[in-house]
Order: sequence, then C-alpha cells, then structure tokens
Amino acid sequence: MQDNPFETRRELRARKLLIGGILAVIAAVITNAILFRFRSSPLPSALFILFVYGFFFLFNFGGLSRVSLSYDRLFGGFPAWRRLGRYALWVVPLVIVSIAATYILYLPLSYVFPGFVESWYLESSTVMIWTEGDNYIPANAINYLTIVLVAPVMEEFFARGILLTRWTVKWGVPRAIIVSSVVFGLLHTNFIGGFAFACVMAILYIRTKSLFIPISLHILNNLTAWIMESLTMDLDPPVSYQTIAEFQESWAIGLIALVISIPCVIVFWRRYISKNDWRVPYLTEVPESENNANLKEGK
Repeated sequence: MQDNPFETRRELRARKLLIGGILAVIAAVITNAILFRFRSSPLPSALFILFVYGFFFLFNFGGLSRVSLSYDRLFGGFPAWRRLGRYALWVVPLVIVSIAATYILYLPLSYVFPGFVESWYLESSTVMIWTEGDNYIPANAINYLTIVLVAPVMEEFFARGILLTRWTVKWGVPRAIIVSSVVFGLLHTNFIGGFAFACVMAILYIRTKSLFIPISLHILNNLTAWIMESLTMDLDPPVSYQTIAEFQESWAIGLIALVISIPCVIVFWRRYISKNDWRVPYLTEVPESENNANLKEGK
C-alpha cells in the first residue's frame, strides 16, 4: 500500500491549512487595497473572493506537492452519469433545508439582536449579481466563475478531501464529519445551513468513495442559488428583505421550508446514514477494478 501522507507526514496537518486560509484573506485584502482605491465599482468585491481562493491554493500548494498525495485515491473514480443524476436530485432538498436553516438561525435572533441580524445577514450577505456600478458586467462574470466553479471545487477538495481525511485519522469519522462541517459552516453566513450541507457532502463522499459527487452537487447547489437570485431580483416586491420587519413578516416561508425539510432528512437518514460504510475513501484501499465495477453498477 502507498504511504499515507495523512498519517506519516506533517505537511498535511489541518492547522497549516487553516493558517493558510487566514494568510489568504490577509493577502487578498492587501492586494485589493493596492490595486483598487475606488469602490464605485463592484469589480474589487468580485476579485476579492477570487483572490482569497487563489492565495489559499498558493499557500498550500507547496505542502501538497511535497507529500506523496495520491489524487486518484482522494478523488476516486468519476461516477456513471445515471448515478450522478440520481444524487443530483438531492440539490432541491438541500436548497430547501438551507432556506429553513436561515429562518431557524436568524428569525429568533432578529427579535433579540435585530441590529446584528440586519448588519450581518441583511446587509452583509454575499452579493451574487450586480445591476449597477462601473464594470458590473465583468464583475458578474468573475463572481459567477467563483461561486459556481472555483468555490465548489476548492471547498470540496480541502474540506472533504483534506480536512475530513486528516481529522478522521486523528479523531475518527463521526468527529471528523462534525468538526470539518463546523469549520465549513463558520465560513458561510448561514452557519446552520452550511453545517448541514457540509455533513451531507461528507456522508456522500464517504458512501460513494468519489469526491466528484460532492463537487458536482456543490456546483449544482451554487448554480441553483445563482439562478434563483437572477430570476427574483427584478420582482416587485423583491424577494430579498431590506428590513428586519420584512424578514420577520416572511416567517411562513421558513415554516413551509422546515415542514418540507423534515421528510427529506428522514429519507436521507434511512438511505445514506443508517446503511453507510463508514470508511473515508483515502483510508480505504480499493482495487481499481472493483472501484470501476461499483461505479458502473451504481452501488
């Protein structure tokens, strides 16, 4: 068996990745401050997020290149299109769960800490599509590329491929799923929704032994959010909430989403959690012939 860099090498320790993330944010802030002095354009905001992912990759590329990391074992085989299509159907429940999670988290807080919810959620949410400002068209193109392609690939590679595997070696699978999902959730405005999404991606990665499935679902999830934003931004009245009162008055949306989410969670639990093979892909030596056979059969 090939040496396991998650067990024998120090370069893949999770703390180095987290430090790399902090340095990436700092580097992106400095780069944006140097390149863009005027904020009348949304272009700096779009490039900032792309810079964060780019610097994060650069800061960790050296450590990854120095170890004998097998990308074939980490990513696994590409699934059959029919199998991928079946898993892709879970994107709709994931979006609904995310909506329910938003209300579970922010609706109670809006009554206790309205100022925090207004500044953190209503005003500081990530802008997906700009309709005005200088260079807003290239900014939207960069934002689309980042949200729909770069973010899913980078986040699944590091959160599920690297962190989940490393922390499984250290703490075991259940704690690794929880801790890596907490880290993922903290990087998103909707912590509960991000945490739930990360848990689902981790479970599907472990079950299917293919990182291409969570990457594909992540891409579809972000693409769905982008399409929903583009279709609803011109509605009158707008779907987005400008004030705490408007958000609180929309509580029925959260309730409907929660009611729909409950049976989805039950089905997912019965299908993928109660009958799962709890072995992280990289730590499971699977013969290539058997792996290919499983992918073709949709197991």
